[in-house]
Amino acid sequence: MTKNRLLLIFVGIFLISDFTFSFIQYNNTPLFGDLAGHVIPDKLIQPVFDDPFGFQLLMTGEMHSNPNRFFAHLAVAEYFQHIPLWLQKCVTPINSVYLASAIAKLVVQLLCIYLLAFFIGGSANPSKKNFLITATIVAPLFQVYGYWSRMGIVDKSVVYTFFYALPLVLLMLFFLPVFNRLVHRRKIKAVHYFFMVPLIVILPLSGPLIPAVILIASFLIFLDFLIRSENRNPISFFKSVPNSFYILLIPINLWSLYSLFLGLYNSNYSAEMISLGERFARLPEGLFSQVFHSLGFPLMLLFIAINIYLIKKNKFSGSEKLMRIIMWIGLFALLYILLLPFGGYRPYRPRIIRYDTFMPVTIALIYFFGASTFFLITRLREKRKRNYIAGLVLMLLTFTFSDLEGIGENSCEKMALKKMENSSEKAVAVPKDCFVLDWGNNFEPEKTEKAAELIHYWNITSEKKLYYNRR
Repeated sequence: MTKNRLLLIFVGIFLISDFTFSFIQYNNTPLFGDLAGHVIPDKLIQPVFDDPFGFQLLMTGEMHSNPNRFFAHLAVAEYFQHIPLWLQKCVTPINSVYLASAIAKLVVQLLCIYLLAFFIGGSANPSKKNFLITATIVAPLFQVYGYWSRMGIVDKSVVYTFFYALPLVLLMLFFLPVFNRLVHRRKIKAVHYFFMVPLIVILPLSGPLIPAVILIASFLIFLDFLIRSENRNPISFFKSVPNSFYILLIPINLWSLYSLFLGLYNSNYSAEMISLGERFARLPEGLFSQVFHSLGFPLMLLFIAINIYLIKKNKFSGSEKLMRIIMWIGLFALLYILLLPFGGYRPYRPRIIRYDTFMPVTIALIYFFGASTFFLITRLREKRKRNYIAGLVLMLLTFTFSDLEGIGENSCEKMALKKMENSSEKAVAVPKDCFVLDWGNNFEPEKTEKAAELIHYWNITSEKKLYYNRR
């Protein structure tokens, strides 16, 4: 058996094992709060469905929750209204809910890793050697527990996954043909328009981060064309930009600006707002906590720094392109971080920067880690390559073993649902600190009305049963 064959078998087993264990972790994760009000829209969410594009809001001027996130709300509602019920043909009602959540999270993780491997290796074929190697390089950095609190992409909360990771994955899909045109000089084909044009409308109304990321990324793309144009004059610049970029990027940027304008009418936490100056003052603390709270981020950044040093020292052919990419990633990160305070304040992320708001930068850094690592693996001389790969394997194993947690995390919630399923009481008592579709204890049964309605909708209970935590 050849070395290449053995390598492919090894990385294949590793990836299957990694994804399987991630699925087990997702299936053992609690549901957390916000789900009930999104699946069966409550009075805060229903206005988004009544006015999906915000046109009525502009006429009345009335503020409501998340006016520019219709498609994220729609995805959560449609998925959890139907998928658990379909899965009940094979599993119990309680298990169907956790299985549906696990499937959604795993699909998002697989899509993100697939697209990153596509971005890095330039191949869409998952059976190719280069694709499998790049996927193996980035997969361990997707932490379900471990370093998740700073490097998390797929959220523990399935609702947050629909509002953050899923829209970012769709954004990566949108920018993939653009990236291939910029980096690999591949034309944007007619077939790409079939998914890119709908995403022009969907993406800006899909999540809190997306419009800003679109605007910053598009600005940097056009800036790159301006810098590269002859004598940097307007005529040369306009001619250098492919027509497809005007057709695709101008509409999505205009729609993103509209989305940001709609966001001014968001009623969430409007009474708890702090000044813009204070938000900026909290950025350094948030950035320091984001980078140095746990080992994951420093380890990834250290490896990126080593990669940059080795690439510059050896002056490999093609290294200029890679160095240009990290320069643009650095500028993107700077602009993005400086714009974060304008996005408002949330009491649950007092430092402004948190793993979820930092996610676009995290994905960009994971991409460069993978791209620079793959670049060196394919170019280093044999002796140096062996030492380099040994260090890489040690780093990836550190990430892998840090994430061997999460089994049984939802056992209390599942036990409470089982008790509700079998109880004849109208209000069922569950143990203190056993959170059922919530972020914390709930001592008042009437406050579980919407969650109880959803639990009944999922066929877990034969009728709507309220519940509460014992004091």
